[in-house]
Amino acid sequence: MAKSPSHILGELIGNFFEDIMKAPIRELCNKYNVYFDTIGTRPARSTKKISWTDINGSKHDLDYVIERDGTPDKIGVPIAFIELAWRRYTKHSKNKAQEISGAIMPIAEKYKEYAPFKGVILSGVFTDPSLKQLENQGFNILYIPFEKIVNAFQKYGVNIYFDENTSEQELSVIVDSFKNCTALDKIAQELIDSNKKEICSFVGALELSIKKQIDYIFVLPLHGKEMRFNSLNSAISYIKEYSNIPTDATIDRYVVGIFFNDGSQINCVFKDKLMAIDFLKRNSQYAN
Repeated sequence: MAKSPSHILGELIGNFFEDIMKAPIRELCNKYNVYFDTIGTRPARSTKKISWTDINGSKHDLDYVIERDGTPDKIGVPIAFIELAWRRYTKHSKNKAQEISGAIMPIAEKYKEYAPFKGVILSGVFTDPSLKQLENQGFNILYIPFEKIVNAFQKYGVNIYFDENTSEQELSVIVDSFKNCTALDKIAQELIDSNKKEICSFVGALELSIKKQIDYIFVLPLHGKEMRFNSLNSAISYIKEYSNIPTDATIDRYVVGIFFNDGSQINCVFKDKLMAIDFLKRNSQYAN
């Protein structure tokens, strides 16, 4: 089935925007010697798509994943998940925000011991509630509104504005203008310059996450002997009167927390001492 001009234009703008954002992220990854995985051929995976399995065993196709110790032939430890999205209309923005959240959150939960960076790079039209939803879930957001993209193209004599009332014929003209534009590099630089503050803020947060170091660690050995009660009052009385650890109490579990200097943290619970030690050793790369 042939694609509509509207769909083609959306793909052109989305791909153009994605190409702009690859450069600063790739440069950052090269600086810290971490692997920047993008859609395309990689010997370490069988398809061009980047697929990761979440905590529930479901697979999700992602846009960018940054890995520590990754190479073209070896999948590394995921330390950043970044999704990109372009939407022209507000009616689609909420669904897209939920789609991104539904993919990244369960994957980040699976790899929570690495405190991965969660990022979204959005362009077009996204509502404030959609952005707030992602922000509340711990996502770092880079958002460039549709008007800024239109203005950057307009500066070089290319009109890419369209809405729901734009005819198929008009959309075809816009598509041709985009494809035949010889100033895309200049337009890309214009977008970077006009959104420098937002881009620097996002890339800066990503850099802080990549180079994060341990601020402090807490270890809480929990001793105890389970006590069961048939009423709330009995349980309350026990707590009120509880003062010292019973002599027959044993280690029940270890609560271990690592707090990083970028504000992120990892909290894990272990039944076994060796598992807690192994967890701390796996985070040795973040030690000062």
